[in-house]
Amino acid sequence: MKTKRVILEILLALVCFVFVYEIHADGQDLFNESLLKSFTYRNLGPHRVGARISDIAVPESPPKEHLYTFYVATWSGGLWKTTNNGTTFEPVFDGQSRLAIGDVALAPSNPDIVWVGTGDAFCSRSSYAGDGVYKSLDGGKTWKNMGLKDSLHIARIVIHPKNPDVVYVAAMGHLFTDNQERGVFKTTNGGQTWEKVLYVNDKVGVIDLAMNPARPEILYAATYDKQRLPWMYVNGGPESGIYKTTDAGKTWARLGEGLPGGRIGRIGLDLCLKNPDIVCAVVENANMRPPTKKEIEQDQARGLQPRDRMIGGELYRTENGGKMWAKMNSAEDNVSSKGPYYFSQIRVDPNNGKNIFVTGVSLANSTDGGKTWNDLDWPPKRLFAKMFGDVRTLWIDPQNSDRIILGSDGGIFISYDGGKTSDHYYNLPLGEVYAIGVDMEDPYNIYAGLQDHELWKGPSNSADGRGVTLLDWAAVGNGDGMFAQVDPNDSRWLYTTMQYGGHFRVDQKLGYRTSIQPTRERGKPPYRFIWCTPLHISPHNSNILYTGGQVLLRSLDRGDHWQEISPDLSTNDTSKIFPSSEGGIPGGIPFFAISSISESPVTPGIIWVGTSDGKVHVTKDNGATWTDLTPKISAAGGREDCYVSRVRASYYKEGTAYVAKNGYRNDDFRPFIYKTEDFGATWTSLAGNLPDEPVNVIYEDAKNPNLLFLGNDTGVFVSISGGKNWVKMNNNMPNVAVHDLLVHPRESDMVVGSYGRGIFMTNIASLQEMNESMLAEDIHLFGIKPKVQRVTWAFGANDYLFGDRHIVTPNEPNGVVINYYLKNKAADKVKLTVTDPYGKELASFNGPTNAGINTLIWDMRPAGPRREGPGPGAGLGARSRDVLSQWVPPGEYVVVLEIGDKKFTQKAQITKTIGWSIGPFPQVIRYLP
Repeated sequence: MKTKRVILEILLALVCFVFVYEIHADGQDLFNESLLKSFTYRNLGPHRVGARISDIAVPESPPKEHLYTFYVATWSGGLWKTTNNGTTFEPVFDGQSRLAIGDVALAPSNPDIVWVGTGDAFCSRSSYAGDGVYKSLDGGKTWKNMGLKDSLHIARIVIHPKNPDVVYVAAMGHLFTDNQERGVFKTTNGGQTWEKVLYVNDKVGVIDLAMNPARPEILYAATYDKQRLPWMYVNGGPESGIYKTTDAGKTWARLGEGLPGGRIGRIGLDLCLKNPDIVCAVVENANMRPPTKKEIEQDQARGLQPRDRMIGGELYRTENGGKMWAKMNSAEDNVSSKGPYYFSQIRVDPNNGKNIFVTGVSLANSTDGGKTWNDLDWPPKRLFAKMFGDVRTLWIDPQNSDRIILGSDGGIFISYDGGKTSDHYYNLPLGEVYAIGVDMEDPYNIYAGLQDHELWKGPSNSADGRGVTLLDWAAVGNGDGMFAQVDPNDSRWLYTTMQYGGHFRVDQKLGYRTSIQPTRERGKPPYRFIWCTPLHISPHNSNILYTGGQVLLRSLDRGDHWQEISPDLSTNDTSKIFPSSEGGIPGGIPFFAISSISESPVTPGIIWVGTSDGKVHVTKDNGATWTDLTPKISAAGGREDCYVSRVRASYYKEGTAYVAKNGYRNDDFRPFIYKTEDFGATWTSLAGNLPDEPVNVIYEDAKNPNLLFLGNDTGVFVSISGGKNWVKMNNNMPNVAVHDLLVHPRESDMVVGSYGRGIFMTNIASLQEMNESMLAEDIHLFGIKPKVQRVTWAFGANDYLFGDRHIVTPNEPNGVVINYYLKNKAADKVKLTVTDPYGKELASFNGPTNAGINTLIWDMRPAGPRREGPGPGAGLGARSRDVLSQWVPPGEYVVVLEIGDKKFTQKAQITKTIGWSIGPFPQVIRYLP
């Protein structure tokens, strides 16, 4: 009897196991990208300031296309095309796996043939890798990857003027490590096969390439000998040089007569179309020179011994095809003074070889062949005086040199008078976001720190019923914007960081800011702040702030005073710490410091810290003692020296935390993502089915412990199984890098900071309810998010931005959102009814019957005699004097879902009705004593 009972128990256990497994497998199978397509994003901006441009291409013919069509390649936001001279732009590369672009080229003989080289070649800390070259035969409608996938960074593509199947590609190769797929590659069959025709070694790439259009067998190539490491940039070496081929790449000769040798950095090349024997080169001469008399006096005035200087940017010119070169600029003129390793592109006026332009902080320009120069520094005075600086690329119309299109870190500028005046195309929806924050206002505001473009604040919904525009965004900081964190209890107080650790407290009520920069006492080494210095507000006391250099710093009084609460948490490798310099040899990069901070929301004083050089520590006693967790993470598979992109303390258990490490700076693209539940004693990898892409951010939902969101270099991934399985959730967001994301604690909106296309947001309340058991149900009516009725400005005035050039992001629907799930397509009619608490029907409509998540929106108006659907209708009060009398009042309502004989109900709540004051409203800061 006992044996039978044991066997019976085993059989029952097996049956239960099979049943649970089937539910699990079924639920996981149903949780897929198709299901998630209902979560569409709104792209809010801020777009007005633009972002970094890598190249511009314009058809040579026919005349109409030459005048009105051009392509814009961006560092991290894809490829854009306009056919109306910039009134509107269309993204034409969004379906591809990489949106970082180094170059775009059109076949001169057929402008429908477009080539794109992915992975920019500016050699920056944020130069994202590509996956080779792409080709389109229909003006960007469709694309095919044509290879060179391991080149990662493409600098230039040159196409034969008559035979579009002959293409040359200049590839820089890996940014941080050595590899062989670099140099000049050539195809004669439209990209089906490639031949490496110029190669120096596995460390040296080709940064520029120019073809003689009259004799296309003649090309010039610039090689670039550099070394980038996370903490150092060596921007020069003996292998940088200029090469020439006269037999279409079969053989190459290094040119040298008149050119400098020794330590040479980046070189830019261009030739004059009217006389292709005239070739100009901007050369970063990294050799040293004695100080000038003026520089000696400057050093002595500062109490310093006179020191040698780097020679800097020089302009060389040949008028005989490279046989002899002459230096044109004077010793006093540094033609490429700011970070030449990621500027230094040169353009020669196609109609006048004496007019030369060099990209840099301004557009340096010469009208005498390079002897004298204008606009070598900021601000520019002669050309493009009102642009945003950091110029990256330039196109000059060969048919009319007065028509110039310029690309900078502020987007696209166009001039029709040779650069004397310019127009800014602010309608490219670009933005490179480092970090985001939100406040608790209603509607809440979103804050973002952007590369090059300060810190901005904008509303989740606008007072303008048409939607959010550039008029809704306001700057709240300067410099390269990083973190922007708002006091969750009093949004008057905003805390920000800028590049390399500039700290500020912003009084949003009175409209001014105060520096709260931490400084060390004399006699101690200064704080090392990395480029993107983290800032963290304690979840237990919003007066307490954390930030970090090589040590963790805490303020108990909103940043007025700081105290060190840790030792140096980095590796502190002094052999790798150099003075900071954009142009030095080597150029030191501030590193070896804290990159991420998270205090446990469960227990005060439990703080997790990660550093840029791979260290992870935890303290359980407010910093009195620290435990190094790095070896434990390494034992679980985490690369020891990888940048810690995120530490995240759990909302649920004090010993639980997540760590993301990012191998981008090591050319290691594996996903390093780990979880601990025992204060770091053991770690579990959550990489699962994630693709090989560096992880930038991990976020645990505050309402569902198994709901995780992750941002990597191609978008957003979500898991409802605590990281066991991941599903991509980009939907209408392209494959853009995601640097930050969060979920608003009240609204359940996921806000995404993308590095290329600005801010995206979508409501994920339905995901917070989702699990494998729910997905196994035939029907599920989700809980309904409480709704605020918004009375937006609607005065019948012509107060909007006229024309088609402006980007408007619609507000979220001004109605009660009803979501329901159908495991399979419904065979019966789907009926939804809204009643008051006593059962009186207010609205009734039929819903979609599709499998997956379906959405209906009740506009909060009671049904009228002509009403047929959930949206706006005649309804009761349609002729009322104001919108308030058209809506049902705030209160509780009931939503009923009926399908066949099944019935489901959920409570719906309208919490309040809000409007916007018409301002502004100045505030008094001080009075006369």
